[in-house]
Amino acid sequence: MVTARSLDVCRFRRENSPLRTRVQTDTAADITHTGGYSCRYKDLHDFELQDPTRVIEWIGEKSICVAGYDDTKTNEVLQLLFPQKLNVKENPGLCPERDLKVEHGGFSEQPVCSLRHVPGTSLLLTSGPASGVVQVWQIGAEDKDVIKHAGSIQSDASTDTWTKIATSAAASPCVVHGSKTNSVHVTEIESTKQIYTLAESSSEAVSTLSFLDPHTFHLCCLSGRQIMADVRQPEISCEGHVALATPSSAHWCAAVKPANQDTHAIIASLSSEGHIILADTRNLVAPLKCARGNASDSVLSQNFMCIRWAPRLEDCLSISGFGSSVRIYDTQDWDTAGKEAEALFTHRGHHFMGGCDDGSAPWVTTHSWHPWKESTLVSAANDGSLHIWDWVDSAAGR
Repeated sequence: MVTARSLDVCRFRRENSPLRTRVQTDTAADITHTGGYSCRYKDLHDFELQDPTRVIEWIGEKSICVAGYDDTKTNEVLQLLFPQKLNVKENPGLCPERDLKVEHGGFSEQPVCSLRHVPGTSLLLTSGPASGVVQVWQIGAEDKDVIKHAGSIQSDASTDTWTKIATSAAASPCVVHGSKTNSVHVTEIESTKQIYTLAESSSEAVSTLSFLDPHTFHLCCLSGRQIMADVRQPEISCEGHVALATPSSAHWCAAVKPANQDTHAIIASLSSEGHIILADTRNLVAPLKCARGNASDSVLSQNFMCIRWAPRLEDCLSISGFGSSVRIYDTQDWDTAGKEAEALFTHRGHHFMGGCDDGSAPWVTTHSWHPWKESTLVSAANDGSLHIWDWVDSAAGR
């Protein structure tokens, strides 16, 4: 529950705006960092959160939710409104508001490792390590500025991972959840009734879960195994194993590029060794394209690995979890040879603008693309930095 103390803290934060802007450039600029590396941005905003986050979830088009993941204390769950400058589609000129604002806030007794908004509602779902429960939250309950705990959904507890979650936009919103393949369920959020259980006897660790439509979801195992399932059918629809293309002990995660009227859904899988494999959801056995990202850093933890499709740029995707950078790739000309791919753009701002208390370089914990600003991303690192940046692809003129 959100206590009176919680309300006071949320109001204090909204009024006093502790989410400070440390560095900001408002016009297209070439930025040269120490060591001679240069890059071009349309906009670059560097904010400082009180606690680092490993989740960034969009709430509509103007705000995001973040949450702490410290297992030694209570963690904040915050809805942050973007500055006015970043909320308009045309050049806004001078804007008085340049800071993130706390719209709503609450507290979680558990570290938040996964957070999902339920489309079309004011509900959030969160999960964390070892709890075996998916927490349900309501944003702005009773017209107040709090994110209030509204219930829980029983899931499976695991000592070496946490329950992964994905939400659907069905008429009766559902969540698919689980940490092992033999304990993946689909549950109606309002009634907490389980309506589907994956027909799987093995207990492989789940890396990512994604809904393709209200009835179909994709599951990526940490081992690289891929599974498609339809909640209207008891059997697994199809499966494959991307790791067979690059045999190793690497860990994997995945992202789904939704289908449209011209193409079928495409799965992009990322390994802890930097391999990126694209596969059609109709045939998960045969990769469409393969490449190796030119990520020189090793993965600090597979829990920070992140791959995202750009929602407004055809064939573009991004990866993070390899040190302090976020890399963007154009997959259009990739083939199945698995050659090293050159990044279109590399955001190294977390390394050059921040640093951890122990003097080490920060690690990017997650990133996300803006829903409609085609070249705008948000990224976070373990030093509490949160960057909003609009990159320039000099070769394509965008």
